[in-house]
Amino acid sequence: MSFSVSFNPAVQSGAAAPVSTSLEPDDDYETLVMEACSALSDAGGSRFHIGGFGSDEWPLDVGYDLSAFMEQFPSLLAGVRERREVEVDLYSQGIERNLTFHPSEDLVMIHCESRTNWAPNPERESIAQSELVAMLLKLAKDFARGLKAINSDLSEAAPFERWLEGDV
Repeated sequence: MSFSVSFNPAVQSGAAAPVSTSLEPDDDYETLVMEACSALSDAGGSRFHIGGFGSDEWPLDVGYDLSAFMEQFPSLLAGVRERREVEVDLYSQGIERNLTFHPSEDLVMIHCESRTNWAPNPERESIAQSELVAMLLKLAKDFARGLKAINSDLSEAAPFERWLEGDV
């Protein structure tokens, strides 16, 4: 087992009623992510997954844990692409884990630090840089697809509309 992260949007049967949000022109990325994750959580059926460090399935939810991850997504993706160290703080109560991504040639070494009783085993894993980038790009596109599937106005907000087209 090695590190993995994904988002599986709900499969909607039939046309869903539009999920409307109060988009403001000056809404920042973090605000949009929080609203998007709230809408996805309310719609139900979606699943946010992280596995690794001795646990195939971390106990995560869409409304809060996915929001915490996606708030840090742009800096994570940029750091991995640019081959520089970057951290992701999964600060949600009960999860409380910090992931440090460190480039090493064609690999990314990931260190997991827990702030709870849960102990990562092993504390470090590695993944091919290209594989991690592909995983993150798929997550972004699936996130945008999830917003489109629930007929959310947010699917047309930047950057989600670009993600839907694969421009991440």
